[in-house]
Amino acid sequence: MEIKILPNRVIQTENNETLMGALIRHQLPVENVCNGQGTCGKCKVRMLGNLPEPSVQDLKHLNEVEIQAGFRLACTVVPEEGMVIELNFVESQDRKESALLGLKLNAVDSRAEKICLTIDKPSLQDERGDWDRVVDALSAVTGRSYTYPSLHVLRKVSEVLRLEQYILTVTLFENEILEIEPGDTSKRLYGVAVDIGTTSVGVALYDLITGNLMKVVSIENEQTAYGADVISRISFAKESKENALALQGAVKRTINHLLKEIESKVDIHKDEIVKMAIVGNTTMHHLLLGLEVSHLAVSPFVSVCNRPLDLTAHELGLEINTRGKIFLLPNIGSFVGGDTVGAIVGAPEVLEQGNHLLIDLGTNCELFLKTDKIMMACSTAAGPAFEGAGIAYGMRAKQGAIEGVSITESGVHCEVIGGQEPIGICGSGLIEAIDEMKRAGVINKQGKIAVPETADNLSEELRNRIRPAEKAREFILAYGTGQRSDVTISQKDVGELQLAKGAVCAGIKTLVEMAGISVQDLDSVILSGTFATYLKAENILNIGLVPDIPPEKIKMVGNAAHVGAIRTLLNHQEMMMTEELYKKIGHIELGGSATFSNYFMNSLYLEKLS
Repeated sequence: MEIKILPNRVIQTENNETLMGALIRHQLPVENVCNGQGTCGKCKVRMLGNLPEPSVQDLKHLNEVEIQAGFRLACTVVPEEGMVIELNFVESQDRKESALLGLKLNAVDSRAEKICLTIDKPSLQDERGDWDRVVDALSAVTGRSYTYPSLHVLRKVSEVLRLEQYILTVTLFENEILEIEPGDTSKRLYGVAVDIGTTSVGVALYDLITGNLMKVVSIENEQTAYGADVISRISFAKESKENALALQGAVKRTINHLLKEIESKVDIHKDEIVKMAIVGNTTMHHLLLGLEVSHLAVSPFVSVCNRPLDLTAHELGLEINTRGKIFLLPNIGSFVGGDTVGAIVGAPEVLEQGNHLLIDLGTNCELFLKTDKIMMACSTAAGPAFEGAGIAYGMRAKQGAIEGVSITESGVHCEVIGGQEPIGICGSGLIEAIDEMKRAGVINKQGKIAVPETADNLSEELRNRIRPAEKAREFILAYGTGQRSDVTISQKDVGELQLAKGAVCAGIKTLVEMAGISVQDLDSVILSGTFATYLKAENILNIGLVPDIPPEKIKMVGNAAHVGAIRTLLNHQEMMMTEELYKKIGHIELGGSATFSNYFMNSLYLEKLS
């Protein structure tokens, strides 16, 4: 049957599938944090035709205003002929480009180069083959010998030679000939650095000759349609080969979509992109490559491959030059991937003399500790709260997301991305909101929201913002207008944040103890990740996200993993360094650690933690 997706899309549904299933199959944007189980309440769609009665899950997750306005959960709706659906097409706020504009390497040595040649024309006295002429001329210029050509290059050499009167440009990677083009195109040589995050994917285009940033684009990882975190995606992939292929196809489509967007915004052709460096956690790495992921999530947590990989665009089906070189940074363990190695390269101060801790914050939090004696890394399952998932009004950092909160006796002031009416709250806003609620007395150090009738320390305005919710209470950050409901933080939301921050803090304490130092011995704590860029040291110390250390030791470095990918793209020595790091870093498994468990229980309090 047919259903209409506003503004101008009509899709066909199949028997025995939910509206969620149809939307995912047609690659339409819908949040699917719980993989269609009806437990997260994030897959809201507005229905304007053939409105079904609200389901049990609708009544649980949607308020009366939303239900009356036609909102339903896509995972509960059985498609019917004539349905009209309105999706949320809010675009992500692009925060990546500004963070990368200041990056400049001292030297660019990508090992990719272009050389323009003028070739001797054939004659009766010189009957060398076309390819022989090209190789002879190239060797005369460079003094190097070259490997056998690809069939791709060999098939086009005769035409290319004659298009511009025997003037052509050869694209090289070390001693390998990747491409030939008619005329002089020696100034047009490009590469891309790709950061495959669990939530979003970013692609940065660079000029491989000058090292200049050309464009950065990012978009939600299409895999989010199959689950919010790596565990849910591993579970989905394990169900069938078709599911695993769906996840591989989703991330490849995401990358290729961004590559096409770059082509449309910058005057380049995909064949001019000849190199790509990729970072991602181990699960993202394996799903992109189509590798088995079932052993990643069960003890002893074994990956297929941790070593750095050198592949071609043709092998991976990524739409740059078909002979383009693709480098994947090495993994450290099942939940400490190439994104952690990239973050270390992208924040090189962590390798300086002394004791330095790198925290890559996200759904899966990776920790890297370097002392003068040892390098260690581990991961801790912070959960999706930092990305807004699992939070009633949580969302990613899009327009309409609350990203900053201040609370006074007279009320609550919210900073909203895009300056519009708030529709939810992102991770940085959640952390600041809970810190402000604690400071104002709305919640205590155990995370319990105050009972308004007995909260004499609160002003009337703040007491009026506390109201009953499912099994507990919630605090109103912003009152809704029109069809928009109030944006609140519930008791359950506070608990989710406590679990996430407790896991991070406990991981830090466990790692430094295993290294034989104390938290106070740390010379720096470096927080990486786009999310971490917008955190304040005061907030994360006040709620105990990191143990209590002097705030001047805390540094935010932005998306260091993507910066690491860029550095390896532009300088081959940086890529070689990742292989050395892969060999030197010891992987620590926190699962089953009694030390971690003890620290975790003590790290749940919303207060400065020693």
